[in-house]
Amino acid sequence: MKYILLGLISFSFTFPVFAEELAFNILAQDEAVVKEIKSEGENVWIKLAPNFRDDSITLRISNQNKASYRIWFNNENDLVSSIPRGRNTWSDRVQTKARYIEYWHNNVLVLHLERK
Repeated sequence: MKYILLGLISFSFTFPVFAEELAFNILAQDEAVVKEIKSEGENVWIKLAPNFRDDSITLRISNQNKASYRIWFNNENDLVSSIPRGRNTWSDRVQTKARYIEYWHNNVLVLHLERK
């Protein structure tokens, strides 16, 4: 019986593990601030580093690289996310069809994404 169990375990490790492909090219990322990124359809989530979870993040979207920013529902070019974030959680979800998404922290670009 031990031999059968070992055979099943080693067989299970032969299948490749596929990671979810990000729907964006990462043009710039400050990994000290933004640890992880994931996307699904029009939704993008980021995971902030522990030291930055309580800080505001500003989002800008456009269809041109760093230009012609689109207006958010608040009638501003900038959408400021300053919600309390949990520990080690995906936060700052944005839903958009924009080609470019910019994440800013203290007036510094910390993540710049381009839709593939």
